[in-house]
Amino acid sequence: MKSSIALIESAFLDTRKPLLRLLKRRVGCSHTAEDLVQETYLRVIQQESIEEIGNLPAYLYRIASNLVADHGRKAVMSAQAHHEPLAEDLVCPKPLPDKITEASQELDLLDRLIAELPPQCRRIFLLHKVQHLSHGEIAAQLGISPRTVETQIGKALRTLRDRMSMQ
Repeated sequence: MKSSIALIESAFLDTRKPLLRLLKRRVGCSHTAEDLVQETYLRVIQQESIEEIGNLPAYLYRIASNLVADHGRKAVMSAQAHHEPLAEDLVCPKPLPDKITEASQELDLLDRLIAELPPQCRRIFLLHKVQHLSHGEIAAQLGISPRTVETQIGKALRTLRDRMSMQ
């Protein structure tokens, strides 16, 4: 049986080029990709026991993938650390009172328009949009075909869209 170092060397020789190509595509820089490949193998060498690893090449790819994610997080954090606040960063993220009123009025209108739909159409629409039931679940519950459910939902959406645009 090969020693741990021999297994790692063999895996390094077998996976280095394809791993390097993958990392170059993911990070967009050949120097960074080289560094990440080296870091991948350093991390494997530092493992106490690699005999427990069932698939060493897959393990190398997993480590490399994690290192790419770490690299991306560090890049984002670095960019944020050097970020000067812009005017839009200082604006309160809450909507303005007039926008809240406008949205509330639109919801009231939509509620009225839904109430005006034909009873079966309204029931099917609400089961789908509010209770998040699938077409098949609605069909089974109401004893109708899934195609009828689909037709009624389409009818409700068209009617609501048309009536909302007229208001």
